Amino acid sequence: MHPDDFYDLVDRLASADRIESASDIIGLFMQSWGLHNVAYAALNMPAPGAQRPLLSVTYSPEWQKHFAQSGYVDLDPIVRSGLGGILPIDWAEIDRSDPVIRKFFGEAQELDVGANGMSIPIRGRMGEFGLFSVTSDEADADWRAMKGELMRDLMVVAFNFHSAALRACGVTEEPTIHLPLREASCLRWKALGKTDEEIGHILGISPHTVRFHLESARARLQTANTTHTVAKALARGLINMSYEPTHLIPKKRR
Repeated sequence: MHPDDFYDLVDRLASADRIESASDIIGLFMQSWGLHNVAYAALNMPAPGAQRPLLSVTYSPEWQKHFAQSGYVDLDPIVRSGLGGILPIDWAEIDRSDPVIRKFFGEAQELDVGANGMSIPIRGRMGEFGLFSVTSDEADADWRAMKGELMRDLMVVAFNFHSAALRACGVTEEPTIHLPLREASCLRWKALGKTDEEIGHILGISPHTVRFHLESARARLQTANTTHTVAKALARGLINMSYEPTHLIPKKRR
């Protein structure tokens, strides 16, 4: 997906206030990456009468029925891994030494869930928990090659989708957070794929200072890593992908 198209998708997702609308937008993300399925599940949504759990999935009806009838909600190793951490989960790295877990993944693949998968845990400030997952039918080698590039886009989409789910439940967003211009600028260039060294060259500061601003933004937004920080900043509208304050960029000497 071209960067302009991706950020247009993010902008549309950021304004969605219904799960159905957000799910339709995600379809474009699936197509651009050649993904097989997308699933979002949220627990403990902070809204009276909210569906428990809140679900939006493209899995086959057969798998959804089998999952429910087999009581997999309490066994699902992906959910259990997500509840126990904050880092992205590559399904290939989940321990399958337990025959029950091997059976779970075998049945999932038989019922067209997908050969490989990645999940992003989302922890909200009001106690809610979300899990955004994508699956692929690419061969293992192809999946390993694509998942590094997919990761950044996936985290951005996951946190924006969760924000849309909160709006759909009538939940007020987090209190306003202000990012200093330098922090916002460093995050913007990170979102555009620049390295710390490249950002430093653009802004006329050292790579060490770039890392300082990124870490400051991470602490301010209470995120796990830089990719998570970029995703949350985009979801909150704290960085503008089409505009760079010109006074932050040093003028070239004649």
